[in-house]
Amino acid sequence: MLGVALPLLAMSCVIGALILVSALSWWRVRSGRAASYIELAALLGFDLASFTLLLYFSGGANNPFVLIYVLHTVLIALLLPLRWAATGMLAVVACVVIVAVWHLPLRLSTGGPLPSGLLAVGQWLSFVLTAGITAWFVLRIVTSLHSHERALYAASQRALRDEEVLRIGALAAGAAHELATPLTTMAVAAGEILRSADSPVVKRDADILASQIHICRETIAGLLAAGGHALPVSGGRERLDLFLEATVHRCRAMHPEAHIVCDLDLIAPAPEIFAEESLRQALLALLTNAVEASPHDVELRALKVENEVGSAVRLIVADRGDGLPAAHIDKLGRSFFTTKQPGQGTGLGLVLALRTIERLRGTLEFENRDGGGALVWVEIPLDALTVGAKA
Repeated sequence: MLGVALPLLAMSCVIGALILVSALSWWRVRSGRAASYIELAALLGFDLASFTLLLYFSGGANNPFVLIYVLHTVLIALLLPLRWAATGMLAVVACVVIVAVWHLPLRLSTGGPLPSGLLAVGQWLSFVLTAGITAWFVLRIVTSLHSHERALYAASQRALRDEEVLRIGALAAGAAHELATPLTTMAVAAGEILRSADSPVVKRDADILASQIHICRETIAGLLAAGGHALPVSGGRERLDLFLEATVHRCRAMHPEAHIVCDLDLIAPAPEIFAEESLRQALLALLTNAVEASPHDVELRALKVENEVGSAVRLIVADRGDGLPAAHIDKLGRSFFTTKQPGQGTGLGLVLALRTIERLRGTLEFENRDGGGALVWVEIPLDALTVGAKA
């Protein structure tokens, strides 16, 4: 169409080989296995040799598209190790020298030279193509670096939280040993008061005291079991709905004044999970915060959802308290921060809850509720909860 004399058969063979290798490379990428440096070097070398052949048949260094060698340089520098990249750069320089010395002249089919206007258009197209592809690669690299930096920052924050939790865990283990004997004494005393009480009011108070002491002893036993200091008091196979009902029952025992509505119909049929005590404690911390915000209006809803990683369980804890300060929502669970009055909380429960949920590859989010109150969203992949995942 442009009247340029080219060896079309030879150039078509080179382009066909490039198409074939590109198809094989696409199939290789679809396999999901990471490419080795040898594979990358071989592909880049083949592309460089093919492009050099095309330039040899079309004017060599006089071809405006010789600028595309810059792309080979960029790709080699980005994708290969330092020594391999240095060798690749030398190969690019060698190819430029080769096409500058040996090439078929670029002429019109009439035998005359190409018009200067046509060469100028080719130079502009070559510049735009090279600049565009180079910019695209640089943007991809910058985006990847930013993503990597965000991941490193998130990992460092998790490491800091883990260090704080580990330090608190060491203190808690010592406190658990120290509290075991006083709680036993208190349990015996509460039992004596309950047996000798001659008033319904005293009996009721003694019964509440005994039940609260029992909950404390169970919590300490669970802490010691988690640390390997005693036999486990929980864990094993349990249906998800029964696990959640037991957790709510325990919260009601800890807070007799609480009214908690539990809606588990949307997870039927309930899967069988591994009943981790740490997950129970995490949910208890969320329920306790809701009860303290609005003792007479707390809801726990559970449902199955589908997300980008597959099936998941979503738990929603809702209250009708004063809500959460919008400026501080992002701090909840990520530092020892609390919205409670001074002396009434430290934020430790949310930190431990978030760490447990993240260990199960889940997410924990907070937001204010329409009409007043707060919503807590917990979403955990189902395969992280099921018994098979713990085998």
